[in-house]
Amino acid sequence: MALVIKLSGRIFDDEELVLRYASVINKLPGKIGVVAGGGELARRYIAVARRGGASNTFQDLLGIYASRLNALLLISLLRDAYPRVPANLEEFLAAWGGHRVVVAGGFQPGQSTATVAALVAEAVGSPVLLNAANIDAVYSDDPRRNPNAERMPELRYDEFEKILHSSALPGGYELMDVWSLSILRRNCITTYIFDGRRPDHIEAIARGENPGSRITC
Repeated sequence: MALVIKLSGRIFDDEELVLRYASVINKLPGKIGVVAGGGELARRYIAVARRGGASNTFQDLLGIYASRLNALLLISLLRDAYPRVPANLEEFLAAWGGHRVVVAGGFQPGQSTATVAALVAEAVGSPVLLNAANIDAVYSDDPRRNPNAERMPELRYDEFEKILHSSALPGGYELMDVWSLSILRRNCITTYIFDGRRPDHIEAIARGENPGSRITC
């Protein structure tokens, strides 16, 4: 069975965490697709470009190349992985045909890596998407601002859409955006959102557990 994993860019800000994810992915059976975010590297470059008046397109490109560098780092730590970072979905699928693991970053300006992960999951026929996020689960409100926010271990895409907060600005924090949500919902792909600081949660999900939130149609 194909499996797609979305790794928050913040994971790549912690070298030990990157090594732990590589170890977990190396032990997973079957074909694996991974999409890496840009992390602090992307945010730093985008901030400088924004101060200098660069267009949103150029800011997006900086984020894309940062995410691809993170993807290449992960590739260097994996066995049986395609040795290059695909620049678009067609390249990803070409690599997918001959390799057990394919790792991508961003594809094009105006498109989040959450959307890339959704597109990849759709294209390879993965029934689930594992989202190693900057938060441990989905909440009814932002738990960093509202201590009374309710943790939601099980919810449907319709419910999730009502509480979704996203930013279209380059480098904006997005748990998921409306484009990724629409792709996942139209294919009824189950999404698991879990604490990105816990790579062992991938193995827990493989055992049938739900360490964060499960979103279904």
